Amino acid sequence: MVVSIIGRHSDGIAPFHIWDILAQVLSIMASEGVIDKAKFDSFYLPVYGPSKEDLREIIQEEGSFSIKEFLVHDFLSDLDSALVTPSWIANQIRAVYEQIVVQHFEDVMDEFVRIAERRWSLDTSLLQEEHAGLAMLTLSVAKA
Repeated sequence: MVVSIIGRHSDGIAPFHIWDILAQVLSIMASEGVIDKAKFDSFYLPVYGPSKEDLREIIQEEGSFSIKEFLVHDFLSDLDSALVTPSWIANQIRAVYEQIVVQHFEDVMDEFVRIAERRWSLDTSLLQEEHAGLAMLTLSVAKA
């Protein structure tokens, strides 16, 4: 089985902004009346971005799988920087969070993307900052 998740490069505390992005855009949506403020205030999404060491330890302690291969990729290193646009990032976040957001707020993802694009279009330096510290953790595991 191959697993690929968003994590972080190192075991230390690192800035981990991808979930902050979701909160910031939803906050704007609440302030603009797109989503209900009470629903925004009640939205809780416990998320943890493990490091390679964290994930390896969890898998080994649980014992059901053995790790065959483990790769850590910089989140944006293999992308052409011209492709990393406000629209691209907003749609990446949409792909990850749409089901959770729609379940809590109903169908607001088109507006989410528009607001996110507007936010990053005003300050393109945010595009790189938002992914600082992020890594894609990809591992191949087999039944132990």
